[in-house]
Amino acid sequence: MTHPPSAPQPPQQPPQRRPLQPPPREQQQAPGRQQAPGRQQGPGQQPFTGHGSAPQGGPGPQGQGQSQSQGQPGGQYVHYELPRLYDTSSRPAGPLTRARFAPAPVQRPQQAQPDSAWATQTRRIQEVQQQPKAGMPLPIVLGWILAVLLGLGLLVLLTLLFLLYVLEGSSPGAWVLEAVLASFSLVVIIGVIVLADRWDPQPIPLLISAVLWGAAAAAGTAYVVNTGVSILAYQVTGDEGAASFVGAVISAPFTEESAKGLGLVVLFLVGRRYFNGPLDGLVYGALIGGGFAFTENITYYGTAWDHGAASGVAVSVVIRGIIGIFGHAIYTSLTGVIMGLVARKWGTVPGALVYFVATWPGMFLHCMWNLSSFLFPGLGGLIVMLLLEFALSALWLALIAVLVWDESRLTRVRLGEYANLGWLTHEEVTMLGTWKGRREGRSWARTMGALPVMKRFIRESAELASTRQRLLADGASPKATAHERELLDRLTVNRRELLSRA
Repeated sequence: MTHPPSAPQPPQQPPQRRPLQPPPREQQQAPGRQQAPGRQQGPGQQPFTGHGSAPQGGPGPQGQGQSQSQGQPGGQYVHYELPRLYDTSSRPAGPLTRARFAPAPVQRPQQAQPDSAWATQTRRIQEVQQQPKAGMPLPIVLGWILAVLLGLGLLVLLTLLFLLYVLEGSSPGAWVLEAVLASFSLVVIIGVIVLADRWDPQPIPLLISAVLWGAAAAAGTAYVVNTGVSILAYQVTGDEGAASFVGAVISAPFTEESAKGLGLVVLFLVGRRYFNGPLDGLVYGALIGGGFAFTENITYYGTAWDHGAASGVAVSVVIRGIIGIFGHAIYTSLTGVIMGLVARKWGTVPGALVYFVATWPGMFLHCMWNLSSFLFPGLGGLIVMLLLEFALSALWLALIAVLVWDESRLTRVRLGEYANLGWLTHEEVTMLGTWKGRREGRSWARTMGALPVMKRFIRESAELASTRQRLLADGASPKATAHERELLDRLTVNRRELLSRA
């Protein structure tokens, strides 16, 4: 690799914009073969006679028996402990024990000897052992804690729903069947999001927390508030139809989207390191919506069973589990997209505060969906809802494709800045920032048995690009700057390991 140009002078901009730094000089060149000890003799070196003591100027026993010695090959002298029985330097100087000739030094090779395979492997093991072990990042720890708490909350909520269902005289087996049917929709939504999240995957604990927030915190809050509003509306009007309309068209969109969006704010603040753009917001929002739909569908399927047994459940599954399968995922993902766009452009504080208006598109679509059931109650209305929901789902899937493409473009742009300063080559930017390049890189690494290293290289490079964007939006905060340095160090280690395999 050629030496990169020297780092540009810091631009005359506000102090929060942090310029890129060039890599250290030892990281600007591809790693070469290290010189093995014992290759050549330094000038003025005293020959090693084989006695128990170190040569002149050599070290005494220190630490693990290894220390530096002037004039020793490779700058290192290894002291091997000599049993006293074989130490010829301590024998008596009598006529029978005195050596006939001067001590014989160890003969040196006429030319440098090649490295052995074992020596190379030993140095590699030492390099790996000397690399600092990264601990679990704080957002991951908080994500697991949040997931556990929300999981316990979901367990309590489902238990309460089950008890209420049974106390009303319904079959426990029917409730279990309804829960299984509700889980099918959640599995489909998770499958779509897993495909959408392949470019820069989000941490598993945060993804789990998103699903559980929707299924436990948001669904529990909405159940209590919507029930209370419907009861209040019935007490005021005395009309069940009016109470149902108020609960479904007015209370449900506002309460449910606010509760789900609040989960996005929590995940945004807990996992800000990973929540860096509209695609991240869509991923978290869709999972929150899918978790919410899971719990809500259980209650709707239970009501349908009470009114129409199997046929009522079948109709409800068609409407909620097939036609409107992506409904809640779409509503909340729009909130996440808006938060991600604002955070990418203007930083963390605006990204969190925009929550108060980012929920409006989801509320509007949610309101229109619930209103349609009142406006078109018959079969014709069901067909209209099917067509509209199909069009909305197609637009949502197209939005996912556009955001994935946009994320890959951002990765190329930000990694290109590092390449211009010598951290990467531009060929590596193409490999790391395109789908085709990633496939070719993995295929190449597979032939060398280095596929795990390449996957780590790709994943951490995408995270580095997102971190660079966050530094530009939020400024050079100490935590973000330290994280960037950590990712750059890991990038260097990954490149060195791939080059060594090649």
